[in-house]
Amino acid sequence: MMTVAPMLRRAALVALTASLLLPNAAIAAAGPTLLDVEVGDAKAGAAAAADAPAGATPTSAATSVLPAAAPAAPVGRSYPYVELHGYFRFRPDLISNGHLGQAVSSSLPQYPVITASSIKPPLSRWPQNNDASNGFSAKVGNAREEDSVSGATMRLRLQPTIHVAETVRLRLTVDVFDNYTFGANPDYSGALARPDVPLVAFGMSTTPGSVRVVEAYGEWKTLLGLIRVGRQASNWGLGVLANGGMGSTWDGGRPLPHFYGGNLGPAAGLGYDADFGNYSDRAAFVTKVKGTYVAAFWDFISQGSLAYDPFRVDGVAYDMENGDDVNQWGLAIFRKPVSEEEIAERRRDLNDLRKSVLDWGFYGIYRTQDLDTNATKAAPSQHDATDAPKLTLLPRNAWVFAGDFWARFERRPSLSTRIVAEAEAVYLRGHIEDASPIGDASTQKTKEIEMWGGALKSAWQSDNITVSFDAGVASGDDTRCFGVYGAGNCGLDTASGDPNKQITGFKFHRNYRVDSLLFRDVIGAVTNTWYIKPTFGLTRQPWYAADELLGFDLGVLHAGAMNAEGTPGNGSTLGTEMEVRAFIGARNLYLAQVTFSYLLPGDALDVIGANDSRGQWLGATQTKPAENAWRLMARMVLMF
Repeated sequence: MMTVAPMLRRAALVALTASLLLPNAAIAAAGPTLLDVEVGDAKAGAAAAADAPAGATPTSAATSVLPAAAPAAPVGRSYPYVELHGYFRFRPDLISNGHLGQAVSSSLPQYPVITASSIKPPLSRWPQNNDASNGFSAKVGNAREEDSVSGATMRLRLQPTIHVAETVRLRLTVDVFDNYTFGANPDYSGALARPDVPLVAFGMSTTPGSVRVVEAYGEWKTLLGLIRVGRQASNWGLGVLANGGMGSTWDGGRPLPHFYGGNLGPAAGLGYDADFGNYSDRAAFVTKVKGTYVAAFWDFISQGSLAYDPFRVDGVAYDMENGDDVNQWGLAIFRKPVSEEEIAERRRDLNDLRKSVLDWGFYGIYRTQDLDTNATKAAPSQHDATDAPKLTLLPRNAWVFAGDFWARFERRPSLSTRIVAEAEAVYLRGHIEDASPIGDASTQKTKEIEMWGGALKSAWQSDNITVSFDAGVASGDDTRCFGVYGAGNCGLDTASGDPNKQITGFKFHRNYRVDSLLFRDVIGAVTNTWYIKPTFGLTRQPWYAADELLGFDLGVLHAGAMNAEGTPGNGSTLGTEMEVRAFIGARNLYLAQVTFSYLLPGDALDVIGANDSRGQWLGATQTKPAENAWRLMARMVLMF
């Protein structure tokens, strides 16, 4: 039986960029991850202060590969000093029929209930609550006609920066109650064995919350360039492959109004709505050569099996084998405004000279793993020296290369009009010589990896009108391992359990959001698809107004499958989603918005039963077409 840890390590390698198994932070760190950096003048970005949003902080920028250098100490301050930015987010949510009306039983024991959606049916729809042996089925089962789920989450993101000197700084990013679901930790006997609160209905409090450190790194600006070392968020381009979950240059179909380069605050664009992120253990060096920035970095993806000797008082672990490490090396080359002079020149080009401007970049990474182990613990750090006799090695001889191209165009023909277009294209190629389980040399499983994807965002704005167009494409496969979270997400094998020798299904990073329902949660990510989305927006003030936010957006997304055989319904249409968003607020201070989306699913999301000519999916006992679904989500964001 394959153990969990080796399977996860192999998945991390195969799914560089969250493309295969779990496109989440741990695996997504495999993607092209550039450092959000500022390498030019130490005061970079100061010239844009009048245009930059209040509270902007040196975090991830649109194509950042550079860590922002420490600015000169503000007037009245001396080094060292601390700068604090962040945001608080409250997000209530109501989803109706998110499971697409499907709660189909299966002949396969590992799938007690099947739906093409990654949103699970309400418990009252599950078989155990509708079985005749359940004496309460008439009260707790389908008779309830429950088809909606609701809840609310919160996050407090704190981003302190310690400016040690003009050329040295330290950065932390800390999440308090990170995506905490309201009511998830009631204080009662089931949680803390409290005899005075025997049932959750009697609860009067909640258990203490959690704090998660997602970034901790140091920067040193030298005469040759900038050095950054530590745990850090990674972002590149639009965030299709590597997405740090910080600020972005787009808020849906709206480009930021006063962005000329440099870095962004953690809540900028759609940063306030991000849930995931790429966080890499990285050492990087960034410099500038004849007007072009060059960044080189080394990522420690996995150190393999580590030995923590309980008899060593220092408690430092050492690596038990170099061959089972997963290493990644990267190089990024790009042109975009970073320094104070470059940002000032960009502002003149756009606003005074009415020039067209073009930013561009290439990002490449190469990842390898020679050996693997049969580690039986969830993380290498859980091993100690006594585990060495139990750890068996297996050859993997795996590698993967990813190339990512990015470009952004902008022109402002007049004071009130502008055109913005931004695109990113990704290609991955790799090989795993042997993906078989530990100790089973007779079932060698060679894997070939080839996948690709791309996205386009464009907008035309004139005074208070915005017309935008989004499009994207992601390669698919025929394994029917559909989506990210659902029952069919089977990774290295097909849905039927056969080895998948050609891994071709690309997944966008989960933070790259083009809608509110279909890709965001029903499927879980943009994958095996092409899509288009036109959007019309109207605001009370023109787009170049610096402060007030009051308006609405109306968009329609239509998506089809790149490979119909890879979908649950063996169909070519994923669906059409209509979305309306209304918002009010003050830029970079507070925001309140409500989004309503309505999904008309296509035949690709049908669940196919045993006697259907389209081919049974995951042992489904009957065919169940996908039903319409809708979502109502609100957000309250306080930024600082």
